Amino acid sequence: MFVLLRHAHAVEKKKWGGLDADRPLSVLGREQANNLVATLGRVELRTLFTSPTARCRDTLAPLATARGLPIREHPLLAPDAPVDELRSVLDGADVPGTLWYTHGEILTTLADAARCATAAGVPIGKTAKGGAWILDGNAPLRYIDPEPPDDQ
Repeated sequence: MFVLLRHAHAVEKKKWGGLDADRPLSVLGREQANNLVATLGRVELRTLFTSPTARCRDTLAPLATARGLPIREHPLLAPDAPVDELRSVLDGADVPGTLWYTHGEILTTLADAARCATAAGVPIGKTAKGGAWILDGNAPLRYIDPEPPDDQ
């Protein structure tokens, strides 16, 4: 089992004057980041990988703190990373218990590749900011909205 996650809502590009990689979370994004602790509360995680962008690192910060896990930057999760290489890594044997934090365009490209190859195990629909896909072997793909379930 592993998790693919899209970063939470960030400050709009047109309202941000700095580098896109430094663009921070919005107020809504910080709320979504805090909600991840409850949203993924029942998911066993051992490693948190993230895109090397501020909005991704900041989204993971509350979860990393709550779990006592370090955040590890991974270049294949950056917005312009080669998706085929990421897919090869995700197909590897060492992904159980990992969370992969990336951008909408990476998740969309993964989904498009899966539809073209009729492959299982990657997202098949649109991923909301802060949304997550849980992939667990042959089990059905599970999508988690950015808001925590009512029972947590």
